[in-house]
Amino acid sequence: MQSIGERLEEARKRKGITVREASEATKIRGEYLNNFEANTFKMNLPDIYIRGFLRSYANYLKVNSDKVITDYNAHLIGEGKSSRRDAREFLGRLELQQQPLVAEEVQNPGSVDDGAIESANEPSESIPIWERFNIDKDVAIKIGIAAGLALVLIIVVIWGFLTFMGSSDPAPDSNLTETQAVVAPAANAAAFTLIANDDVRVEIKQVEGNIPLFFAVLPAGQEKELSASGSVRINYSDANALSIRIGTKTYKMQTDRSSIRITPANILKQQQAGN
Repeated sequence: MQSIGERLEEARKRKGITVREASEATKIRGEYLNNFEANTFKMNLPDIYIRGFLRSYANYLKVNSDKVITDYNAHLIGEGKSSRRDAREFLGRLELQQQPLVAEEVQNPGSVDDGAIESANEPSESIPIWERFNIDKDVAIKIGIAAGLALVLIIVVIWGFLTFMGSSDPAPDSNLTETQAVVAPAANAAAFTLIANDDVRVEIKQVEGNIPLFFAVLPAGQEKELSASGSVRINYSDANALSIRIGTKTYKMQTDRSSIRITPANILKQQQAGN
């Protein structure tokens, strides 16, 4: 079965294009495309961006993007199982190292006197353990403290590991192509609609604080209604592929720019003018 990277690389070569040409067409950095084709997904990016780029690249190469995302989820689950197995092997080695090595004392039967025989017949409970193994009392105390600390450390490591693994399992992916911040509607929020004339990648951030609010790879023909309660900047991969409808009027993007900034006041003004 081909990996994600093998399918993407084969599809790109079948189209007869280079990674650089694919990067310019999709507006995705060539470094990320090379990582995808090498089946390497550990990048300094939020997971939602990796999924969006994967889907956009697969659509560009005419590869089944749903199958690519499904295989990507399976890849993440496989990495989680590998991490659990490595941790179990590490804890097993740690427990083996904590087992005390005790050498049995062998005496020469010919040198045992009557006093030694009488002592040997006494109940074992009356002989301290450090004397039974000929260990200094202070050393025995230190060994006991070290063993107790090692046990506590093992418990803490296991608890932390189980907590981490419980929170790192990939959650069900209800929408692999877009994400939108959950923001309580404000009284002065103004609505607008994104219209995809062709496949286009759109990213919206709140200007104040540079907070991401929305990211999506919109397929041709899709419309997305949003609202703004503060100044926002809309970045897009292709000006000809995106339009914005405010009220009853539709506006095209400027071809010499890759982003625009809008405010609720301007939106409301355009809506009133349209009405």
